[in-house]
Amino acid sequence: MLTALLFILSSNQALAEVYLSKEQAKDLPMNQAFSEFHCRDKIYGIVVERWPENSEHLLEAYWTDPHGKQREHTRYKFIARKGETRTWAWLRLHPAEPDILERLLMQEDDSLRQFDGQWKVVFYIDAKKIAKLTFQVTCG
Repeated sequence: MLTALLFILSSNQALAEVYLSKEQAKDLPMNQAFSEFHCRDKIYGIVVERWPENSEHLLEAYWTDPHGKQREHTRYKFIARKGETRTWAWLRLHPAEPDILERLLMQEDDSLRQFDGQWKVVFYIDAKKIAKLTFQVTCG
């Protein structure tokens, strides 16, 4: 299990909690940190912080596969709530579309295996890097 990480966000020493998690309910992440995922999991990158109430921010996440290819760039604008704000970006891996021959032969889809291995995700809030996390994806 992955321990949640704390990062300094600005000169006022504000600390953000940044961690990866799995889906708890439809479109909602768990409050528990994980570092290992199955390739069919919806993988959440969660940032928890106290910002000034009603302040606007931009969360960005750059998701890179085990081969060094950037697979996703998430941009999410949000408005901070009173007290602690919990916001997230997510990644869901999709198999390649089978070609006509694969469909005719009904071959097993192994296109997700390209996602096996150690991934990384880098988080930014308002264009400032706040965290770089690694996680393992298994598709077998």
